[in-house]
Amino acid sequence: MRRPTWIVSALVLAVIGLAIPVVRHLRELPPPPPPTLTLTFGVPPGTELGSGDEPLDAAISPDERNVVFVATRAGTTSLWRRALDSERAEALAGTEGAQLPAWNRAGDAVLFFAGGRLRQLALADGRISDITDAPSPTGAVSLPDGSILFAPQSAGGIQRLHAGHITDATTLHSGDRAHVFPFATGTGNDFVYTAVADNGRRMVRLVRDGEERDLSVTSGHGQIAGGYLLVVRDDMLIAQSVERSETLGRSIPLITGVGTTATGRNLFVASPRIVLSAASSTRARRLAWFDLSGTQTGTLGEAADLWQVRLSPDDRFAAVTLVAPLLRTLDITVVPLASNTPTQPLTLALAADSNPVWSPDGRRVAFRSLQTGRPTLFMKRAHDKDAEDETVVEDATPTDWRGSEIVAYTGEGSSGADIVAIDAMSHARATVVKSGFNDMDGRWSPDGAWIAYVSDESGRRDIYANRRDGSRVRVSFGGGAQPRWSRDGRSILFLRDSTIMRATLTNGSPASFAAAVPVLDAPGIRDFDVAHQRDALLAIVPVGPSSSVPISVMVDWRSMIPMP
Repeated sequence: MRRPTWIVSALVLAVIGLAIPVVRHLRELPPPPPPTLTLTFGVPPGTELGSGDEPLDAAISPDERNVVFVATRAGTTSLWRRALDSERAEALAGTEGAQLPAWNRAGDAVLFFAGGRLRQLALADGRISDITDAPSPTGAVSLPDGSILFAPQSAGGIQRLHAGHITDATTLHSGDRAHVFPFATGTGNDFVYTAVADNGRRMVRLVRDGEERDLSVTSGHGQIAGGYLLVVRDDMLIAQSVERSETLGRSIPLITGVGTTATGRNLFVASPRIVLSAASSTRARRLAWFDLSGTQTGTLGEAADLWQVRLSPDDRFAAVTLVAPLLRTLDITVVPLASNTPTQPLTLALAADSNPVWSPDGRRVAFRSLQTGRPTLFMKRAHDKDAEDETVVEDATPTDWRGSEIVAYTGEGSSGADIVAIDAMSHARATVVKSGFNDMDGRWSPDGAWIAYVSDESGRRDIYANRRDGSRVRVSFGGGAQPRWSRDGRSILFLRDSTIMRATLTNGSPASFAAAVPVLDAPGIRDFDVAHQRDALLAIVPVGPSSSVPISVMVDWRSMIPMP
């Protein structure tokens, strides 16, 4: 039966009426993304953001509502939590010494490193639990499957903790020195990490379904957030889209002036909507003299970006590692202690040169260099600008020189570093300390009866001393690094955080060391040495008090990226 004409006409008009708004809607442009908003992250009263020259050490919660960050108050670092829509931050009790925080996937707990351990803070009740050892950590992340990835050492691969068992999450490729700074990608249990090569090159790698792929070079680390790879090159934070095919889109600049820490971590952290970033906050440092009561008695030379200092046996010169102002590379220079005497450059390689050690006669300096692409021990005549670098051995960092033997440590990593003695002429080596842990920075006492060194046997770095007869004494129990003998050989001075400590040898049998006492608290101190001819210390300390570096908060950062 045929429908009436008026019914057909009504249906046609109805369809046309519905089509008009649909066509109009299809012609409309999609709504623009929210505009980018840039704010400044406030500083809690009486604190400095970060620690030392690292002003930004933070993590954004999974719901992007809160940030946990490291701040320093009265010389002590701890974690603070702040809601992003609030001006108020609260200190998190029990987190003293914390660094490198990371949220768990549920957002109800925070992972962090302190005291040579990976720890977890439950936000509901403040309970802190130790998870595992991490002597020199470089990051952690929680994955959806409940596992935790963490880098416990400054060398070696990333480990996975799952159901109480620790396995290798990554293994070093040929030419790799370390895998650091793991981050989740937001897709399943995929993650990225940064591979550090023997020559210092840094590559961000993606681990997807157990397979690895190189993504991009970076000056520090890399992170994937909101489907974009974020890396820093030439102090510029750039974004590249990451397709499922693992191809990268074109580079889009986001933020300029993003700094890098001494450990190679870039000063930014990101989530799909928010980026926190900061510039470097390097303070100029200078050489300063102190007596053994901690009183400053004078200064030496000009302020610069100084890192290491070693006094010659006659106290007439100091070998100083510093960052060259133009090339921004580590070099060693010889600084005369007499006034109005010019400094003498010792190394000029484009690769990093560091860890100077004087020969007993003060005529040569042994040092570590990356000029061959691998860590190599060289030595050179100290006061001859035309002298050639002499290769001694590969994979060795010098720490002392007694008689004809250079003390060095080798093989830092998962297998443990060992302390060796290397003959300066024949280059033959003999093991001095080998424990299966990381033993390093060995220093002979003036009479050669003891060797002091650093070991992470206890789960964190502490000072130990071995007698030539094989007996061993633990010197520090609260952490310690950079041991130095007093000139009379009766005490070991060492660095604990920003404090120089002193442990004195007792006369009991068996021999032991009394509890260490503080000598000098110098926030921002980088290194020190003990004079050989008088009771004095020469330390690298900041010039003036530290100043807070502003932290930038960029909200809806993806709106800066042009639509394809």
